[in-house]
Formats: sequence, C-alpha cells, structure tokens
Amino acid sequence: MFEWIVLALILSVLLNIFLVWYTRRVILELMDVSENMQILTEEVVSFDSHLNSVHELEIFYGDATLGNLIRHSKALVDTLEDFVELYGLFNEDVENNLTEEVLDDADAETTEA
Repeated sequence: MFEWIVLALILSVLLNIFLVWYTRRVILELMDVSENMQILTEEVVSFDSHLNSVHELEIFYGDATLGNLIRHSKALVDTLEDFVELYGLFNEDVENNLTEEVLDDADAETTEA
C-alpha cells in the first residue's frame, strides 16, 4: 500500500513539474506573438499615416488610387486592432499611446509639408 502512495506522489510531482514547464513555454510564446502583433500594428498605422500625408499633397490630392489605398489601409488597421484585442497582452493604455503618437507624428508631418 505504501509503495502505491509513493508512486502516486512521484508521478504527481513529475506531472506538476511538466505542467509548470509547459505553461511557462506557452506563456513565453504567447508573449512573443503579442509583441509581434504590436510591432505589426505600429508599422501598419505608420504606413496609413504616411499614405494620408502623401494623399494630402497638392500633386496627389483627390487621386482615386490613393483614396482606395487609404480605405484599404484603414480596413487593415481595423483588422489588426481586432487581432491585438484577441492576442495582445499589453494593456489598452499602451495601445492608445502608440496610436496617439503615430497620429500626432502624422499631424506634425502634414503641417510641416
């Protein structure tokens, strides 16, 4: 009887060690995905801002192709924001600050141009 208890205890300890290792590994991978999503979102928001600033130049103002690109980039930003909500581990304050910083930079570029 005592051997069964010892065996069950050993198996339980080994299972717990494995589960801790596996959980840590999954959390680290999820954090990597979250960071990559954040970087991707920043890049697309930056592209959208740059595209808007180019579209507002006198040479390109009202160009249909650029207008379509702007609509497409806005849809892409919306899709990425949905993914960030699902997979993002960073809080909303960080996300809002990133979006505001990119928009502020785009506003500064359009006033300078």
